[in-house]
Amino acid sequence: MGGTAKIPVAVTITDSNFFIAVFTLLLSLQFHKVRAKMHVLSVNLSDEEKRLLRQFPGTQVIEADPDNPRGPACRKGEAILAAARISPEATHISLFDGDTLATGDITEHLCPDGEALFGRWKTPAEDGQIFATRYEADDVPGTIPRQILKIWQQDVNERSTPMIHNTVCGGNLTVHRKALGFIERWQSQMDKVLPVHIKGAHHFESKAYFQVDESVLNSLLAFAYDAPAALPAKLNIDPKAYVAHLGPNNPKPWVLWRPEKLCYYPQVARFFTWAKQEGYELPVVPWTFQQRNKLAVIASAHLFGLARWFKGRLKG
Repeated sequence: MGGTAKIPVAVTITDSNFFIAVFTLLLSLQFHKVRAKMHVLSVNLSDEEKRLLRQFPGTQVIEADPDNPRGPACRKGEAILAAARISPEATHISLFDGDTLATGDITEHLCPDGEALFGRWKTPAEDGQIFATRYEADDVPGTIPRQILKIWQQDVNERSTPMIHNTVCGGNLTVHRKALGFIERWQSQMDKVLPVHIKGAHHFESKAYFQVDESVLNSLLAFAYDAPAALPAKLNIDPKAYVAHLGPNNPKPWVLWRPEKLCYYPQVARFFTWAKQEGYELPVVPWTFQQRNKLAVIASAHLFGLARWFKGRLKG
């Protein structure tokens, strides 16, 4: 590795359901000339889908374990570890959610200082909203509910007192190679406590793990002896070059844009126009990602927002 050089790689994970999202993510990285190897953990992608991803310079598709029936959200540790194994020169591995894009050249933010885990800490207001329906009378809004902490502590079975009061996002994070042991622990704990049948990013029937991978990550940050320092991520601090999350709610933008995410539509349309000019082979491009449909895209987003507001008023 030599000296103190920092060498970043990035990885994401997808099945066919999120293929167009990951294709868009890779387009954004190419468009902004991000200088990092990109790995994609393929969960049963077709040969054609993998071929389209491999056309991007510096991109490698990794085959996920075919005997593992779990969905992508429950295999984030596997993705990070696979990227680290295939790129042993890497000092930092960043995990991108599939439904994200780069808004600029994020290269300098992929190697933050410190041999730690780097993620976005949620504010008390955010956690208060997330846990709102799970608080009991003795809980303090804006913190992690005590009954959830109790289950986490029992499942991790190490520390007796939690080391965190708020939670860290489970995606768009960076890990230093020296913290990969904790990533192995994250994956093994997901395999231990999450039902195999979970395919999405939420499992609302679960009291303590309704955020699936993110819940497990935070259970370990709270109670595992080997949890690394969780420092603020660098991927969301630069207003000119950050990782934008197009999710997590439905509808997805390749189906219909939600008003609060519509600001990213011009960039996405520009990526596909640019890719065609550069000679990249494109999959079927959703109508919501095409520049020629601008008026319909904008109108449909605002109609969705109006319908959502009206529905909320009726419930209220």
